[in-house]
This record gives sequence, structure tokens and C-alpha cells, in this order.
Amino acid sequence: MTLIGCFVTPHPAIIVPEVGGDRLAEAEATVQAMRAVQAKAAALAPETIVLLSPHAPIFARQMGISMASSYAGSLAFFGAADVTVTAHGDQDLAEAIVDKAAEKGVHSAITASHGDVVELDHGSVVPLVYLMGSLQQPCRLVLLAFSQLSREEHVLFGRAVGEAVLEAPRRVLYVASGDMSHRLMPGAPVGYDPRGARFDGAVVDAFGVADWDALLRIDPGLTAAAGECGYRSLAVLAGVVAAAEAAGLRTANRVLSYEGPFGVGYLVGEVEVSGATSEQGGAA
Repeated sequence: MTLIGCFVTPHPAIIVPEVGGDRLAEAEATVQAMRAVQAKAAALAPETIVLLSPHAPIFARQMGISMASSYAGSLAFFGAADVTVTAHGDQDLAEAIVDKAAEKGVHSAITASHGDVVELDHGSVVPLVYLMGSLQQPCRLVLLAFSQLSREEHVLFGRAVGEAVLEAPRRVLYVASGDMSHRLMPGAPVGYDPRGARFDGAVVDAFGVADWDALLRIDPGLTAAAGECGYRSLAVLAGVVAAAEAAGLRTANRVLSYEGPFGVGYLVGEVEVSGATSEQGGAA
């Protein structure tokens, strides 16, 4: 099988109807884009989702890879205990990612072991509520985390992830969870900084035209000023895409929506993947 697609998703709990309630309309563009993601995921019929969450356990000098047997999470913290997600872990794929990362000299840490049941953070639960909401079959999960390593090492880790996914015996969907700047307006979660909007604009523009080099060249000072939690997720995604293209697959980026209604930037995007060979499991 092979990589069947990639999504970039935000993770504010307010975009889940049971949490957002009457305020859901304030993030209408994001909600509609996530519903489109839900429909596309159902059509792609993934057997495993590999998801990188900014709120998974993070190590300063190691990329995080979970070997957990199963996952469970809810939005109880946000007053919606009935909104739950459960999944079995794809331990074979997790092990393959560990091996590929080691081959490339990328330091990684096992954040959960065989037999563990991992409680999912909201950076995982919110996207998975949408992604798994319309699936017609059970879907396994691999949970990843970024680190404080360099951009280049995040891209290299992404290449390791991509290569492992391309060799997996299942249809795999990759998800980069993360929000853009948290400083878009006065009263934003971590204060206002006009550079937040500049950062978000640079990311959205680069992603929209699949200019990964431009995305990875964004000034580190601008990134720091933005107060974001999604940039390293995108750096890993860049590596995943590079691995897919090196294997002969074709990719195409689409920005499904962008808005910042609560002072935080929400980007929903898709990387369509096509051109899989028969050895990689047929067309994606």
C-alpha cells in the first residue's frame, strides 16, 4: 500500500459542534473546510492515520514516536465528555518509523510502549473527531511529536516517516496538526504582535503553491514572534512529501481555508497524492 494523502489541520476545540455551540459560526470557514476534510478522508478510506500533534509528549533533542497498543481521548476538558476518539495503534508502522529515523541519524524517543494505552491530547482529538467521523472501517493510529531540534532535522524526520509509510502494507493518511500564530489581535491567547499576521501570510502563501523551500526559509525571528504551534508540524510534512515525490508519486497542495477569528490562525490544507505504482499498492 502507500501514502494516500496528507492534511494540515488546526485543533481548536471550539470547531467541534458539541464544544462550539452558538460560536461555531465564528469559525465557519474552518468548520466547513474540516467537513470537507472529513468527506475526503472517508473517500480515501485510510487503514492507518499517522498524526503529529504539537501537544503530544515533547523531548528537546528527540522526535517522539508512540508504540502504544491503543489510544483514547475526549473533549471532557472543554465540557464535551461525550466527544470521544478511540483507535488501536499501528505498532508495526511505528517500529518502521523508528528504524528509518535511526538509519538517517535522527534522534527519536519512544513516548509510549507496547501494551500502553495513551490518552490523546486535544491536538490529536479535534482533528480525529473529523477525520474518523465518517470512516466505514476501523482505522489504526500512530502518534508523533516534534522537538526542539533544527528545521532540517524535522524535515529529515519527515523523510523517515514518509519512507516508512511508503513501505507499509496499509493505506496511510498523514496529518500535520497545528495552529498558526496565536498573536493575531489584541486579546489573543499569548498577546498581540503584528508579526503574527506576517508569519501566517508567509506560511499560507508558500503552502498554497507548494513552495516548501520558501516555507522552510521563513525567518526564525518571525516564527518566534508569531507564537505558533504548527510550523514544525509543517516542516515534518515537507519531509513526508519529499519522500513521496522521491518515490515517484505526484503531489498537489490546496489551501482549503485560513482564518483567525479568535486571535489564532487556523489553516486547513491538503496535499493530494497520486501516481502510486503497483508495488506501492495501486493508485492513491
